[in-house]
Amino acid sequence: MVDAIPTAETSSLFTDEEKAVIAASTELTRTARLSHETFLRLRPFFDERALVELVVNTSIANLNNRVTESFSADVEPED
Repeated sequence: MVDAIPTAETSSLFTDEEKAVIAASTELTRTARLSHETFLRLRPFFDERALVELVVNTSIANLNNRVTESFSADVEPED
């Protein structure tokens, strides 16, 4: 299912809620902003607290990725 994420918008594998989360996560990763359109798309599925948690968790993941990439750090060292 992970392989289908790039085509989530047109895939029948994902619910509307999952598609909205994928769109929001992608947008936050690319622009560090959540557009009004994407916010409105998420709103039917999440209350304010859950929306904040989604944005914070996505942001933390992006921060972690940028730091580990900056130092070429191995997240999971080879055995």
